[in-house]
Amino acid sequence: MIALERLNNGITVATDTIDSFETVSLGLFVNIGSVNENAEQKGLSHFLEHMAFKGTKTRTALQISYAIESVGGYINAYTSKEITAFHAKVLKENVKLALDIITDIVQNSIFDEQEFVKEQGVIIQEIRQLNDAPDEYVFDMFQAKCYEDERLGTQILGSEEDILRYSPNDLDTYLKTKYSTDKIVLVASGKIEHNAFLELANNFTSGMKKFDVEPVEKQRYKGGFSFKQKELEQTHLIFGFEGVSHSSDEKFALSVLSAILGGGMSSRLFQEIREKRGLAYSVFSFCSNYRDSGIFGAYAACDDSQAEEVVKISLAEFEKIQQDITDAELNKAKMQLKASLLMGLESSSTRMERMANQYINYGKLLPIEDIIETIDAISVESLKRVARRIFASKPTLALIGKGQCAEKLNEYV
Repeated sequence: MIALERLNNGITVATDTIDSFETVSLGLFVNIGSVNENAEQKGLSHFLEHMAFKGTKTRTALQISYAIESVGGYINAYTSKEITAFHAKVLKENVKLALDIITDIVQNSIFDEQEFVKEQGVIIQEIRQLNDAPDEYVFDMFQAKCYEDERLGTQILGSEEDILRYSPNDLDTYLKTKYSTDKIVLVASGKIEHNAFLELANNFTSGMKKFDVEPVEKQRYKGGFSFKQKELEQTHLIFGFEGVSHSSDEKFALSVLSAILGGGMSSRLFQEIREKRGLAYSVFSFCSNYRDSGIFGAYAACDDSQAEEVVKISLAEFEKIQQDITDAELNKAKMQLKASLLMGLESSSTRMERMANQYINYGKLLPIEDIIETIDAISVESLKRVARRIFASKPTLALIGKGQCAEKLNEYV
């Protein structure tokens, strides 16, 4: 049973009761991410997420982790472009403890100077680790070119220079000017009773307030070519286009399209690039949806001398799918998407996160039956229309590697 209610302070509380479970996944999701950072705040959303675990007015960093782990629970957090989340999973009898800790670290972090300096070092190592992982770094390059000079294009981690110039006061100010209660959703899924959780939420967030948060200007897709030269055994590349926003009627259709193109070993790109020609080990497509926009991309890692051929094959498949989609392909892709959604119902963590994202993105919870009905309604012709619109947008091509192919590949955008 799903229930949704808003506290007097503006926080939304959603619960998903599953009587057969013995655990509860719960989280505090904030509709604030790197897109909310101005030029002087790059990386602060992520930095704040890190520092939330480094001590509060009543708990040390060790006490935070020990309290959860001593009852066999799990606690973590993450930062995305538009959301920061603090979440935990515990046995049903430990919900009060988990919620106490999660709300404590969001409200009462002290940003100790010594812990702050240590965490600066940790984040710098995280940035360097990303820079040393071309299969991950190329996604940041792709995003940056898709949204050049836009907040959606900035790195979630920030730069080393950004991180080193911040002080604990910067984090405190960011928290107090961004984490308004109307931006917060508290979600729990599992063996939970709604009214009991509601009462706990009300007690633990009574000091939190609603205030005005600086609005984010509309984010616009740009596109273009991005290249970073690096001596690697492979060239990592992403070729993509403008996708759709969370609220678009074409969101699920584009996911189905992506499944046909690069959603598994039987997908078109996998078959053409890996199975038939042996050009790459890893090849797949993906969609990312945001409040104002979205992206579609296809990733591959190949020998530098074969990168142009991979791009040509991808382009050919993008052209073909605008004209030719079989019923068998459509049905298989729809079943893949539906199976993923339905399998997620067996995980309280997935259900929790899905509910939080739905409320933040749509302002309501979407019944799984409605989503399945939307997917079932996708036709071959509607999918072709989506493909024609997506592939008519300005392309974006990002690659990292030796770059002997870079000049030629630049011509494809």
